[in-house]
Amino acid sequence: MNRLYTHLLLLCMVFLAVDQAGATPATTTTDEVTGVVISSDDGKPVSGATVRAQPCSRATATDHEGRFTLNLKGCEQPQEVRISFIGYRTLTHSLTETDRSREMEFILYPVVETLSPVTVLSYRTLRSPSMELETARSALLPVDSGAFLREASNASGIRRGGFGIDPVLRGLSGSRLNVRVDGLTTTAAACPNRMDPPTSHIRLTDIERIEIHRGPHALEYGPAFGGTLNFVSQKPDEYVTPRLNADFRAGLETNTAHRKTDLRIFGGNRRVDFILNGGLSSTGDYISGSGVAIPAGFGSRDYGLELGWNLTREQRFTAAWSQSFVRDADFPSLPMDMAVDDTYKLKAGYSWRPSEGQGFQQLELNGYWSLVDHEMNNHRRSSFGMRDAVALAETQTRGVHARASGLLPSGRWTVAGGTDHQDVSGTRFVEFKTGPRTGEKITYNLWQDASITNIGIYSGMEQFLADWTLSAGVRADLNLASSDDAAPRFAGQDLDSDHLNFSISGGVTRSLSSGNTLGLFLGRGVRSPDITERYINFLTIGRDGFEYAGNPALEPEENLQADLVWQLRTDRYRFGATLFGSHMTNYISAVADPDTPPVAMDVPGVRVFTNRGDARFAGFELEGEAGFEKGWFLGASLAYTHASYREDGTAVAEIPPLEAGITAGGLLFSGRLTHETKLRYVFEQGRIDEAFGESKTPAFFLADINLRSELRDGIMLSAGVRNLFDEAYYEHLNRRFNPGIESASEMLLEPGRRIYLELSIRI
Repeated sequence: MNRLYTHLLLLCMVFLAVDQAGATPATTTTDEVTGVVISSDDGKPVSGATVRAQPCSRATATDHEGRFTLNLKGCEQPQEVRISFIGYRTLTHSLTETDRSREMEFILYPVVETLSPVTVLSYRTLRSPSMELETARSALLPVDSGAFLREASNASGIRRGGFGIDPVLRGLSGSRLNVRVDGLTTTAAACPNRMDPPTSHIRLTDIERIEIHRGPHALEYGPAFGGTLNFVSQKPDEYVTPRLNADFRAGLETNTAHRKTDLRIFGGNRRVDFILNGGLSSTGDYISGSGVAIPAGFGSRDYGLELGWNLTREQRFTAAWSQSFVRDADFPSLPMDMAVDDTYKLKAGYSWRPSEGQGFQQLELNGYWSLVDHEMNNHRRSSFGMRDAVALAETQTRGVHARASGLLPSGRWTVAGGTDHQDVSGTRFVEFKTGPRTGEKITYNLWQDASITNIGIYSGMEQFLADWTLSAGVRADLNLASSDDAAPRFAGQDLDSDHLNFSISGGVTRSLSSGNTLGLFLGRGVRSPDITERYINFLTIGRDGFEYAGNPALEPEENLQADLVWQLRTDRYRFGATLFGSHMTNYISAVADPDTPPVAMDVPGVRVFTNRGDARFAGFELEGEAGFEKGWFLGASLAYTHASYREDGTAVAEIPPLEAGITAGGLLFSGRLTHETKLRYVFEQGRIDEAFGESKTPAFFLADINLRSELRDGIMLSAGVRNLFDEAYYEHLNRRFNPGIESASEMLLEPGRRIYLELSIRI
């Protein structure tokens, strides 16, 4: 608690220092900016659009004629105008001196799909089942992106502790989701228990938005089975004159003792540019709504540097290096905690955009490398008195990719290819301290020094024919897996595993009337088994106490999926519905095998990864939005996934329940205060797989309140309350407490009420 007060004091001192520094007036202008906002669809004015100047954060809304006047008196130069309205792509314009002497005209282009007017924006031309989460509009972002992804509709996460929420989309998780950063493979989990899923190694403050592509439709990014999460990094400005800027964020949260500080320095000129960033973050144990203490502490620090060099007006080279260090992360659902998780990432890229290209538009070449060094142990557990257990694991990924794109007479084409390689190794050491085995030492080979290489090529096109939009893509992948150090129980088996997979996706969209569209997307995605499913060596990695054994003879899964997407947009309202259905063959699951004895003596049995059979998934995402004057809005959403095995109709394990949400908010005090209230109701989940260790989950209701206010030019203060009514609840996918930890609760409960405060400064 003393450390929390110290951070609060430091935060206040930073604000006072900035306030005093701002007492010296900068170069200002008293000009007003006027303009009109119209729709590209029909040329009619857009009424109620939000117009905000940055960095001074002055805001207003357009009138019934689409016109606005924005007073920039006292604002430093230069300024940018950002115009947003539901159903349209957000527009950003850098103001010049001539803009202040005339009425400007801004044209907003319609977007396709949106779920929440605060966290979700979408711009997909093809109206495919995708959406975007915009990180810049959320306060006090979590350390790992898995927790933030819970904001999306029909998305959830697996909680094992206070760090590394494992994302789930439409009931699919792990390697069934393709996680990418700027279209490239990110790091791979080094922990067999997925303490560190790939999303935990992505620094959210470096991310501009998250593109969520549902289903096997984003084949360009790699083998797509259940969905693709593409994290798009913040890009440097196009500098006309040399410039240096910085932004700083510091925030605190009660209950979780979450403390977070981020600093970003960026600048450049016409030829070179850079982004330098770093951050510190930590959390402590938290209290649930019922008063149960949950061990969830950890500390992290990270930094990164990205450089850009414009070789010519058409050619650009980029390089980036980053490191992150996580220490002492509590995982009360697992036998051990995470002591160390260090990540090293390097990437480089080249792009060529010919200025006079006709059919050919762009060529991109990219390469990447990453290393995750991971250690987990029981040194802070009561079991340490009986035995000393340490597990060391290391994962390396590397790859190269090429992409070319261009224009067709009435469309565009894309060709891409690349290779991704993953090496995983790890060893667990156990030394007994008491009992008849005192002094005995045991060594486990976690991954059998396994590796997987995927070589893929992709070709796609988009064709625009009057009111119709056609899309098609095809992909081929050669997946090669092997093990260099077979464990005793795998001796004599053929551990090499090779698959040649073909995937295809196509879609058609029809404009029924102005703002009314209907799209149908069909896809076939094929996924080869991952390293865990092939090579894990009798470890307890599930939600029960069973040991899990890999199976190198597994066949690839196939997902045949259809998505029907409808959107209706008017000047003030927007409605959307997505219906989806999947037929999955060779569905991989861990099935209890009574004929295989476990390695340890204190476990109930062994689960072996098996192609269980065919599974069917179906569900929907419904959303609606309404925009009103002065930036006020109201949005609602409803999402559900149903999954069962075709053979016997039993439920597929770990499928989130029906969920509904309402979001409302607007601008107050001439746009200087932004208010948002979020309500979330999650229904009971009674469709469970008891054989997999699942149990029913009760319903719960949550309410959050968020406020944002501009204190001075470039200074923003955000505050709010999460879990306003101090609800005692847990998500369906949360894990149980490990039997070695005493607790008043069986399941890992979520945090109770907490208040947060964040200061953001941009100079």
